[in-house]
Amino acid sequence: MNYNRKDILVGLVIVVVVVLGVLLFKKLKTAKVLSTPVPQEISFKNDIEDSFKFDIPDNVKTTELKDVSGSNGRGIATSTEVLADIEDPVTGYFYEAWLQGSNNQDLISLGKLRIAKGGWLLEYEGSKYPEYKKIIISLEKVFDSNLEKRILEGTF
Repeated sequence: MNYNRKDILVGLVIVVVVVLGVLLFKKLKTAKVLSTPVPQEISFKNDIEDSFKFDIPDNVKTTELKDVSGSNGRGIATSTEVLADIEDPVTGYFYEAWLQGSNNQDLISLGKLRIAKGGWLLEYEGSKYPEYKKIIISLEKVFDSNLEKRILEGTF
């Protein structure tokens, strides 16, 4: 048999295509192990500490206060203080901190937050309320026992 260059080249191309097809098929059939992304805790503790020029001890129970109002507020609460990085309220309004009980009904006002270097601050004695785990910052017009608009929330 006489093979010319064209026949040899066509045969070689066919072999290469078959080998590549087999390799591609094996690769597609091989189960891929996808790494599961590890959820990362978003922490702004350092930002809040820098903003307030205040160190929150590592051995103190803290919770991050996350915005629930659709704005970009944030904060940190410990068992003794609330530090909030939120916009100044419009004239006639103020921020108030609350503790909420586990049944979501019991609310205790901790008082009005005051402006501090870097944001808003409230100091309180959390040891008086060990059964209250949720802390809420609200925007208020009237200082009474009714929570008006939730701004930040966190749970210990």
